Amino acid sequence: MEGPKPLTLDAALDSPFFNLSPDGIVVVDKNGTIVAINKQVTEILGYEDSELVDQPVETLLVDPLRKLHVSHRDGYIASPHPRSMAASLQLAALHKNGDEIPVDIALSPFDADDQIYTIAALRDATVRIEAEHAISDADEWRAIIDDRQRIARDLHDTIIQDIFAAGMGLQALQRRIPEEGPRTQLGDAVSHLDSVITRLRKVIFNLTQGDETESIDVASRRVIAEAINGSGIEIAITVTPDDRALPARTQEHVLATLQEALSNAVRHANASKVDILIEASNSVCRLCVADNGEGMPDAAATRPGFGLTNMINRAQVLGGSCDITPRPGGGTIVEWKVPL
Repeated sequence: MEGPKPLTLDAALDSPFFNLSPDGIVVVDKNGTIVAINKQVTEILGYEDSELVDQPVETLLVDPLRKLHVSHRDGYIASPHPRSMAASLQLAALHKNGDEIPVDIALSPFDADDQIYTIAALRDATVRIEAEHAISDADEWRAIIDDRQRIARDLHDTIIQDIFAAGMGLQALQRRIPEEGPRTQLGDAVSHLDSVITRLRKVIFNLTQGDETESIDVASRRVIAEAINGSGIEIAITVTPDDRALPARTQEHVLATLQEALSNAVRHANASKVDILIEASNSVCRLCVADNGEGMPDAAATRPGFGLTNMINRAQVLGGSCDITPRPGGGTIVEWKVPL
């Protein structure tokens, strides 16, 4: 009986598994030259196959990794086996437009036409990384809350009780002193201790419930003053209602987003004016920052950088959304909205 026919590269590339794979697939020969890509590589990295075929696979890597990859590639060819590529590191591939795209890559050897090829399956890791950042932010906030609870318990169970006991002792001593002057002084000391206990109870409340004493209007104007820092940029701000303090965690993210948006307008957009709107209803908090600057580069609109990604993540971790769009007539609008 005739055995199976040897697999050819052409037959492999015509397979539906190659063309319909959800991952990008790059086929590389033993010399590190790209011999084929599927359409998912085009969707992830923007290259057509005619631009990559016959090019070294290092074309897809950012500069710092290219020389290092050559030695790693030679080592893999010497002992090929299926594995993830640099599983402990965050890998990045180079998009045609120059952006660095975070990717996960898996390697596998492949025999065809009496040669050994390497299949590199790559997947855009942007969503995974954003989710990990959101989880990290949530974990960090939980750690802060736990620490606040611990401090609040210590203040309530030890410090306040010790002060209260000291006050009771002074009151007992006050009753036994006949002289008016010393008795009055002790009374003043007891009143002061009562005041200290009251302030400590307020601190405990803020630790457990969040510091909601500063209104969003006052807090946002403080952030604005720090962000523009004498740059001369014109600010128009509307806050409704202007006397409301948001929940501590929401207010923290609102102010951080406002600071990032203003920083972008001042440092990158060369804006001369920024319009700011903060609205807080019973169910929604909305922040809108619109500048008249140069607008975002096209690449930033499709693949936001670290600062813009942070603003988006801050909204998502609170169950909201952040849209960054061009402003009619020039400039950028940041629309940030979260539920309360």
